[in-house]
Amino acid sequence: MPDSKPQKISTSRLAKLAGIDSRQLFSRLLERQWITRTVKDGKNHYSLTSKGEFEGGEYQTSDKFGTYIVWPEALLEHRLLQDMEQPRLTASSIAKSASLPARLVNLLLQELSWIEPLANGWQTTSRGQALGGQNRETQEGASYVSWPESLLAQTQLQQMLAQLDISQTLPYALDGRNVSDAGERLLCNWLYLHRIHFATQRLLTEDIYADLLLPDHVLVIQYWGNRPDDQSAAALQRKLSAPEAISAAGYHCLELQPQAMLALDKWLVRELQKAGVRLLK
Repeated sequence: MPDSKPQKISTSRLAKLAGIDSRQLFSRLLERQWITRTVKDGKNHYSLTSKGEFEGGEYQTSDKFGTYIVWPEALLEHRLLQDMEQPRLTASSIAKSASLPARLVNLLLQELSWIEPLANGWQTTSRGQALGGQNRETQEGASYVSWPESLLAQTQLQQMLAQLDISQTLPYALDGRNVSDAGERLLCNWLYLHRIHFATQRLLTEDIYADLLLPDHVLVIQYWGNRPDDQSAAALQRKLSAPEAISAAGYHCLELQPQAMLALDKWLVRELQKAGVRLLK
């Protein structure tokens, strides 16, 4: 007689049928302790727990894939998958929608006290949990937080994201200081989120001002922006002579040209690391 035993399917196939990302399902199985993970030779290896075996998990071996875990297709109706049907946000997906680096979004969420850093990533705080934040873990063991889509409608988050949008016209930065244009606002916000101590319009010599001074690093950033005061002939002359005067005063000087604003994050990461400034990850 033919074997009438229902065929079981792989974790990846189960995720595909459920309409969810396979990484999300592996994270959920790890979280619920249906499986465990070990890393060998840089690769993930998964093992069933007694809970996973109870839920119908078994091992299957093939020449192509080796030994892997399979599950009964009936798990599609299991409550394990019920709250995974609705997509959830991550810092990466929020960053993509806002055209920002994921690292910067995590720092923004930290500034809101919704997440806090771990050695291997991030975890939600009690304030973040109240907004639906849930701790997750990637297959590689990195910790992150997922969020309900309703988070994008949260007023604080909208205001913070607007602060990082160069198309927005706002006269102040995240720390409340007044700014002259969008570029100066983005620069101040970037330093603020990275928790770098800085001052604006600091007098260095008798007639030379630093646009932004990082006193802990003896570093000055001169910003070539679109501020009204930058357009006069006298202002341009001062700007041209400033780097040499700043260097003569004992400071390292970085000149931020307008074209660098289009890739401000990359520029700042590269130039500040070259200058020996340690950055938050």
